[in-house]
Amino acid sequence: MEMKIGLISDIHANVVALQAVLDDMKDVDVILCAGDIVGYNPYPNETVELLKKYRVKCVKGNYDNAVVTGDTQWFNPVAIQTVRWTTENITRDNLRFLETLPDHIDLNGITIYHGSPSRLEEFIFENDHERFCQVFDPYDVQVVVFGHTHVPLKKVCGSKIILNPGSVGQPRDGDPRASYGIWDTEKQEFTVRRVSYDYTKVQEKIKEAGLPQMMADRLKYGK
Repeated sequence: MEMKIGLISDIHANVVALQAVLDDMKDVDVILCAGDIVGYNPYPNETVELLKKYRVKCVKGNYDNAVVTGDTQWFNPVAIQTVRWTTENITRDNLRFLETLPDHIDLNGITIYHGSPSRLEEFIFENDHERFCQVFDPYDVQVVVFGHTHVPLKKVCGSKIILNPGSVGQPRDGDPRASYGIWDTEKQEFTVRRVSYDYTKVQEKIKEAGLPQMMADRLKYGK
């Protein structure tokens, strides 16, 4: 089936960036999200509600799982603080939304995960080519989408195409603009788009919420 699929990931409760991305994303048939809907930033409820409104199909990220389960064994102290804040401020209905997210979604030849196919919290970096491709070898998939690294990429591993749309809410590739992707199933073409948004509004809200200043600072630099 020919489709244009919007790909997003790692929103991290940055609803300002998410709205900018959704406003920019034109003529897609469906939107898939590779997880980490919450954490770091101060708009967990607004972010979940916006995803519901746009009927975005999401998988669970490691931050989403931490908020649901309280398991923060893989988190540093600053990250743990943001998880606890989110747990205290998210509504019951929106927590239930996170609870029901699947670990992966299969749609029209695409399989979407958060980290690796086997672990939510596993980082897969492009510069480790041998290991990168080995992670996906056991899986009979055509196109794999993942997030977690906050860095966009397209990589070919044999007959598999591996895609990462980057991060909507906290980019880490040195570009502070929100990142998302579009996959054209007919052309087999992946396009990464960047969208400017008012990160100062998010910084002000982070300060108001009492979240770590580091979370505000990195929005300016995209690191």
